[in-house]
Amino acid sequence: MSGGKETGRQKMIGMMYLVLTALLALNVSNAVLQKFAIIDNTLVNMIEENKTTNETKLNGILASTSQDANVLAAKEKAKQVRVLTESTVAYLDELKKKMRTEPDGTLKEGEDLVTDTHRAEELMMDEAKPEEALKFEKMVTSFVTDLNKIMGLKVPFAPLTKKAQDYEDFKNNTNQLDKSFLEFTFEGTPTMAAIATVSQLQTEIMEYEMVALDSLYAVAEGVQIKFTSVVPMVRPEANTLVAGQEYTADMFIAAASEEDPEMFFNGNPVPVAKDPATGVKMGKIKFKTSAGTYDKNGIAEASYKIKINVKGKPYEDVIKYRVARPVAKFESESASTLYLDCGNEMSVSVQGLAEASGISLSSPADQGKVITQGPGKFVLIPTRPQMDVRVLVNGSQIEVKPFKAKAVPMPSPKLMVGNSVYDVKKGIPPGTNVVKFVPEISDETFTRQNQKDAGYRIISMTMQITGKTPITLNSGTIELNKYGLRAGDSFSIYNVQVVRSTWDPGDDDRKPVNAKLEGVYVMGK
Repeated sequence: MSGGKETGRQKMIGMMYLVLTALLALNVSNAVLQKFAIIDNTLVNMIEENKTTNETKLNGILASTSQDANVLAAKEKAKQVRVLTESTVAYLDELKKKMRTEPDGTLKEGEDLVTDTHRAEELMMDEAKPEEALKFEKMVTSFVTDLNKIMGLKVPFAPLTKKAQDYEDFKNNTNQLDKSFLEFTFEGTPTMAAIATVSQLQTEIMEYEMVALDSLYAVAEGVQIKFTSVVPMVRPEANTLVAGQEYTADMFIAAASEEDPEMFFNGNPVPVAKDPATGVKMGKIKFKTSAGTYDKNGIAEASYKIKINVKGKPYEDVIKYRVARPVAKFESESASTLYLDCGNEMSVSVQGLAEASGISLSSPADQGKVITQGPGKFVLIPTRPQMDVRVLVNGSQIEVKPFKAKAVPMPSPKLMVGNSVYDVKKGIPPGTNVVKFVPEISDETFTRQNQKDAGYRIISMTMQITGKTPITLNSGTIELNKYGLRAGDSFSIYNVQVVRSTWDPGDDDRKPVNAKLEGVYVMGK
């Protein structure tokens, strides 16, 4: 885009586009495809908002009564920009409609559209019928070319036909660098994601128009606003946020003034300072967002009141914004099932939050405990079959995720003779001095996921040599040469006490395991 500071809205749209593009490289589930529908709905709303804003800017330019040649030229350019933008956006609307329609004319809606993975790619990547794809690329290219001709700016608008190398996040991705604009945009793209991508492109077109009209408005000076019709304005960094995020916005009088305005947010005074970039006196608004009732798309409507007093005259308004339902994502090999009294490590993130430092977890004390290892890193130690984990963002609860917890696997007995397992047919070979009775765990998933909790060992057991007094041992090691065993003698093992190591640093690595281990063994001949 031509020179100028990128707005909060533009930053948000750019972030959303990068998230969409990154998701397209994944084998997405239906749940993720549904999020594309939600994001597309948000983008469509932004397009309408930008349209209203740009029409207001256009009307301000056309309302100028100045007969200066530069002003008259600016008015003519503004009309041309509006016609160019309307025709391009209208074409893209028709393209999205074609993506929603099967070749036989059937319109895809609802779940059928969300789960469709081929229609958009067939329409835009068919080498046998490239007309639609070529028209799309030509329209997007022509928009920027024609806009630059109309405006004649020293720093022209950048092309919108971006490829992988045009994005910082993808410029080193060797799988993407060879792709053309069309391939990078539509290859392997589910239909709902393609529609959302076109909507995102429409928002960029509207932003280009906004910058162009702002430039022309500066020439035409628009309509001079009298203080009898001044309205308070708020410039938010984003209109859609996750519950728990901070809402940040600039509140200001639309026209610069030397007066010292008093500003209020929900009845409370707001500090006012002159913005060094514009010279306009602004009040800074900052608060943590929350939501009441979310709609089916996970969006809640919210608002706040502002008032600006200038020379004792109040100007009031209600500012509306939207809050998106935050969804916590748990990443762990054991994300669905935990083990009782074991440390189950989790990485937790929340969609829409760039940092994980504001995320915290908790659970009822009688169900287990949560240990925080770092931003977004936690260990869950359940003590009951179900552990309800509360997810909080900056202290505000966003959801409760229930986890099922199962008992640790029980070990089975195994007698080790050197490096070999006891052979019941051969018995213990003559001359063997030491054997080891050990608890064996056959559940490889448990031992892989919970290495710190899988250290099973014997701390006590009874050895009964046939015809002799039982002997208590404090480990699983049996020194046979101490007991004068001869070929054909046998002994049994019972009353085995097994413990295991634990992840919990507050434990002593002697967690009792209720395992019944025993066996009878014979000295070989």
